[in-house]
Amino acid sequence: MRFSFLLALAFLLMGGAGCWYSSASRAKAVAHGNDLFQMHFGGCHSRRRLDLEKVPPDLHGVFERRYLPSGRSATDDLVRSTILTGRSGIMPSFEGSLSDEDIRDIILYLHTLKSRTAATPAAGTADSTSKIAASSFSHCG
Repeated sequence: MRFSFLLALAFLLMGGAGCWYSSASRAKAVAHGNDLFQMHFGGCHSRRRLDLEKVPPDLHGVFERRYLPSGRSATDDLVRSTILTGRSGIMPSFEGSLSDEDIRDIILYLHTLKSRTAATPAAGTADSTSKIAASSFSHCG
């Protein structure tokens, strides 16, 4: 029994340590994700690029919906896959130009983007970047 407890504790300390964010490190990761998103994706996904053959979707509230604009399930793994492989003829692959940590931070940032039609937080409440529950992200592991 004691051995099982120690083994479980060791597993949590080694494998799960990266999944738990302090408020400061979470805010830093979201800010980093925002910077990377603006640098790599903002030119298409934050602006209405009417000069493109297909206008890229606005990603505000992307994780509030059940499905991604592509029709696939809105999951961290599918967003990660889309970032890495791109969309044939639509979006370039970012494999090799973004690290796993970069992609994790971008996904963390995307979770903070609320739908543009969603109500803004009431005065005196914390903004979404400072109150993200680690349990709502599947990027750990």
